[in-house]
Amino acid sequence: MALKKSLLIASLGTLIEYYDYALFSLFLPFLTPVFFPAHSQYDALVMGFYAILIASIARPLGGLVFGYIGDKFGRKVALVISLYGIAIATLMIGILPSYHVIGIWAMILLTLIRAIQMLCYGGEYSGAGIYVVELAKNNRPALIGALLTAMALVGSVVASLVGIAITSIDKVNPNWRIGFVIGGLMGLIAIYFRRSMTESIGEHERIQTPSFKQICVLYPKEIFAGICIGGFSTLPFTTVLTFINPWLKTNGYLDSLQFMQFQFVLSTIAVVTLVLAGFFADRYSPARVMKKGALALLILTIPLAIMLESMNLYWIISAEIILVILNEILLGPSNAYLKQIFPVNCRYRGVAVSFCLGMSLIGGLTPVIENYLYKATGHLYSIAIWIIIVSFLTLLSLNSVKRTDQ
Repeated sequence: MALKKSLLIASLGTLIEYYDYALFSLFLPFLTPVFFPAHSQYDALVMGFYAILIASIARPLGGLVFGYIGDKFGRKVALVISLYGIAIATLMIGILPSYHVIGIWAMILLTLIRAIQMLCYGGEYSGAGIYVVELAKNNRPALIGALLTAMALVGSVVASLVGIAITSIDKVNPNWRIGFVIGGLMGLIAIYFRRSMTESIGEHERIQTPSFKQICVLYPKEIFAGICIGGFSTLPFTTVLTFINPWLKTNGYLDSLQFMQFQFVLSTIAVVTLVLAGFFADRYSPARVMKKGALALLILTIPLAIMLESMNLYWIISAEIILVILNEILLGPSNAYLKQIFPVNCRYRGVAVSFCLGMSLIGGLTPVIENYLYKATGHLYSIAIWIIIVSFLTLLSLNSVKRTDQ
């Protein structure tokens, strides 16, 4: 019962983090014309991609800051502070004046607020994943970690439902601000429950915490693996959520309501895949399941790219579903795997910094690089180049870490 309660409390913050993240991506085509000056909706969308990239730099910094707090003062302290930041920043996006009201300050403030969100994201998901897996000990840790990640997808599902509700009222100019205000208020409520969390590590495990420089020297392969896993975990879903789907909407393949409905379907499929991946990881080992996911994406990228290039909506949707499934096969066992490869006294920093660095570098660069490849070639299949590179590096990193029993 105590484990179930702790999992629920920890997962509330993860749900809200990914609700905010998905909501921002869902409403990106509507947000960007409000805050970014541009000659066309497409140009504003591209400016939004660059704002995401700039803000994403703060995520690994957040991993370092909250990782230190979590290793030195306990997981609970770090997780409470990170949720405060996420809730307040989300609320601020909902009330931020537009470009027509405050000029260029709208663009600057949105990027700054998004950076604060990213800073706090750096301590939230990785910290919550470590927390629940540490509490689980040998009681199905991969499944417990996957359930936490599934709550992240539940957050995306909730964001999709909110998006559908808002967009169904007005398909042309939906009042997207309502969604961010709801997210901010949910975060403030979740903080109340999170303050009652129990700690997952003892006082003696926080006495000697090495510097981050020492962590890098002692665990270079583990950090590289964390970077690749963090990047891979965002790559297919980011490709779908922030590049292909906005492209489908911008080019008239989906209207606003269909856009939101499809995001809901993708998120639901991802939740089911995550739980199954966690279940099999406890049975066969996290590393084994994750390697199969990375290898499958490496092999299937070219066929999937051909499906995207068909310009047939049903083929494109099928390719997106396969991409999301492969993404979750690797992501599901990742909390248990990353917990195994770092010792307890530097685990929060090792996992949070490396995972967030991968998410920021690869996740932040993905829409920008894929947009560049598409603009340079005029073909959707060109994005396969980027996916193949990341999949290969991830598979290489998983094979480089021999011991996962620390």
